[in-house]
Amino acid sequence: MNATRTPTLALEGARSLVWHLEAGGWTEREASNLVALVNGLRPATEGWSIREIEHLRFLKAMVKNGRIPS
Repeated sequence: MNATRTPTLALEGARSLVWHLEAGGWTEREASNLVALVNGLRPATEGWSIREIEHLRFLKAMVKNGRIPS
């Protein structure tokens, strides 16, 4: 059985998404702000770091799974 994987924004990591946007001509700041926006964060003047986005995604998942009280 040959199953294909359909990537979605929610499943891809911030690093991968930022890299793809930069490869498409976006600046690092524009790309990181767009990825942050997709993840429910407001754009930042200086942009978000990939580490910041991934950390907030992690915390959001912990709250969603009940491991951290909201």
